[in-house]
Amino acid sequence: MGLGVAIAVGGSPDPDLASATLVEVTERMGETTTYRIRYDFDVSSGDFPLLTDSRVDAGSELAIIAPLAGTNNYLVKGPVTGQQIHFVHGSSGSYLEVQGADTSIKMDRESKAVIWADVTDSDAANTILSQNGYTADTDSTSASHEETKHALIQRDTDLQFLRRLARRNGFLLWITWDSDGNETANFKQPPLGGDPSCDLILNIDPNNLEWLDLSWDVERPSSVDAAQVDLNDKSDIDGSVANSPLDPLGSEGLQDIAPDTHLLHLVAPVDDAGDLTSRGDGALMDAGWFVRANCETTVDALQNIVRAHTLVNVRGVGSRHSGTYFVAGVKHTIDTTAYRMEIELVRNGWGN
Repeated sequence: MGLGVAIAVGGSPDPDLASATLVEVTERMGETTTYRIRYDFDVSSGDFPLLTDSRVDAGSELAIIAPLAGTNNYLVKGPVTGQQIHFVHGSSGSYLEVQGADTSIKMDRESKAVIWADVTDSDAANTILSQNGYTADTDSTSASHEETKHALIQRDTDLQFLRRLARRNGFLLWITWDSDGNETANFKQPPLGGDPSCDLILNIDPNNLEWLDLSWDVERPSSVDAAQVDLNDKSDIDGSVANSPLDPLGSEGLQDIAPDTHLLHLVAPVDDAGDLTSRGDGALMDAGWFVRANCETTVDALQNIVRAHTLVNVRGVGSRHSGTYFVAGVKHTIDTTAYRMEIELVRNGWGN
């Protein structure tokens, strides 16, 4: 294929779909990964068979695979959800854009009413993900939902419910694939351990970035005051959180940098301190990303493919802002000229 990526239908690469002129995959922190694939077609042929081709029709499962250094990198795998068609009268320029998303979108098709009793949030997540055919990679949660107190109530789709549980705990929900296309559903804290996958370099030769925009804002909560009354025995529940449970990606975190204490008062109906503390942790983890950056590179310049929910090392932007960042999003744009990546980075600290 001229674009250097393969498009698989039902798990098998399809050479007939190698005529795509543009592929775009957008992945963002804790969100469903989406894709669009553009095909040019000729309006002078009478009918337009591509528009009714079952391989790019509703429900067909496509995968976009980018080979690099002998490894197949699955950028996304999931069903076609729509098409956008542009007609030009009597000349070239007409095209079809096939739109789709990863398989998590299938969990958003049926609203359910379910009572989850005597479970933790992670227990419920494991069960739902397994029922939907995923290998689940989950972090344990401490909040318990007992039938004798208050059970956990689901009145939405599995996807909406899981995202609600993820927000409560400061978790993210996302899908990953191995080199054979096997799926794992991740329900966990942002993974800040381990080594960065690559270096993003500016102002040092050889560089692989042309530009990087960076901003920071410390006007955000850095601690949580949370208290509640146990409705069963009228005892006090203390879920206060002094700081984010995530280690800062740098020598100084938000609490070290912000000039004053920024206190969030959290009110939530809970049965135990574990539930209240988890919500405070979640609020601080989300608020803690006070440094944000955007940059762009190509696979040719980087010799690597950057993925959301991973770490990268930024170099050449000074002692304060060089260091490890969490990848909050990547827009992969692949055409006949290049494989470009627009990268969104976040950081909950600064300094080396």
